[in-house]
Amino acid sequence: MAKIIPATDIDFARYYGGVEVTGRWVGRAMWRGRMIAGFGGLIETDAGEWFAFLEVPREERKPHVFRHVLAAISEAREQGAKVIKATCDTSIPRAEALMNHLGFEPTEETHEGKAVWHVRF
Repeated sequence: MAKIIPATDIDFARYYGGVEVTGRWVGRAMWRGRMIAGFGGLIETDAGEWFAFLEVPREERKPHVFRHVLAAISEAREQGAKVIKATCDTSIPRAEALMNHLGFEPTEETHEGKAVWHVRF
């Protein structure tokens, strides 16, 4: 099983090919040995509005990931998140169920061909 830990700026850059985040964000890195196998987090896109993302390899999509998702959402809320948006890839089994379980609802928006969902606090 992979190890999930709070992510650093270096982890973000390593996983996303040198991308540097200049605003506020929180995240988790999924480590398998010396390699980052997955990544998830939230980035502040506007005052009080954050965008969530989660990339987990198929073989690591297990229930224990859920508590890390909740922890990251909690951190974003502590930093002032009032609205969190995310896309939902319905080709991933149970992705919609996860969004519903987290309290997200679909919007009329799309991003990169995927429906945008949101949750308000």
